[in-house]
Formats: sequence, structure tokens, C-alpha cells
Amino acid sequence: MPDGEITVLIAAWLRGDKAAENALFEALYRQLHRRALMLLHGDPAGQSMGPTALVHEAYLRLERSAALQVGNRDHFLRLAARVMHSILVDRARARKSAKRGGDLARVDEIDQLVRTDADADEILAVDTALSKLKEQSPRQAQVVELRYFAGYSLEETAMVLGVAERTVKRDWNVARTRLKIAIAG
Repeated sequence: MPDGEITVLIAAWLRGDKAAENALFEALYRQLHRRALMLLHGDPAGQSMGPTALVHEAYLRLERSAALQVGNRDHFLRLAARVMHSILVDRARARKSAKRGGDLARVDEIDQLVRTDADADEILAVDTALSKLKEQSPRQAQVVELRYFAGYSLEETAMVLGVAERTVKRDWNVARTRLKIAIAG
């Protein structure tokens, strides 16, 4: 579907048009699912409910947002990627804080998205490091969000940020180094 039609659907959805909301979700579902797969890239094969559950949870959170302002397809996809990242962080925190009961096995949505303490630790470490990066260099943090969480290419990221592709490449390399150092402690 062309970007212009997506923009019209977004505007209608924000005005409360349920048909536009359904059409928008259908039009962008594949892209959202692909981004969810990238976020969950470390999951073992056969866990196809993970990305699907993540997309649907993000959709529900976006739907419940009262003051949501979205301009176009790219803005919507960036926002959805941030929401998916936020969901993973929330699930990781919940997993880390959940009380364990002897040999009882807890099975719920958290386990579908964040199955081990190591997964939760990694997600929380990346989130903490990204928060620090936002303070040091907001543009580098945006590059990470667009490249890692939204799955944008160097060229797409440069276009969205309005900078040269080589600037994005440099920011991406520096940001990755800073994140590795922050995560390593």
C-alpha cells in the first residue's frame, strides 16, 4: 500500500475510525511482524508465537494511547518498534522480579517473550545502556533505535534523521561500541 494511503489511514484511525484502524493494522502487519522477529532474533526456532504476541501487545498499547500523534508510515513503524522494545523491557523486569515457587513451572506470556533470566538480563542491560547513550548522544541513540529495534537500513535511517548516510554509519559504529562497553560494565 502506498505511503499516502497509509498516512490517510493513520489520520482516520486517530479520529476513531475503526475500519481505518483495521485496514492500517492489516497493511502494516507484515512489517511489524518482521520487526518483532528482529527484536526476538535470539529465540530458538519453533517459538512463532513470540513475535506474534509481541506485535499484538504493541498494537493494543498503541490502540489504548489517548494522546497518540503519528504523522506517516515511518513514524508509526518507529513508534511501534519503541513500544515493542518497551514491552520486552517490561517483561524482562517482570520476569526478574517474579517470585519462584520451588519446582513449580510458571507458564504465561512472559515466558513466551522472555524465557530465561539470561534473556531478561540482556534486555535490561541493553535498555540501561541505551538510556545512558540517550544522555550522552541523543542522535546515536536514535540511530540504534532505528537500526536495531525498527530494522531500518543505513540509508533509511539517514533519510529519517535527515543526515548523510556516512554520518549514520559513524554514529552506528560509535554507538555499538559505547553500548558494548556499558553492557560489559
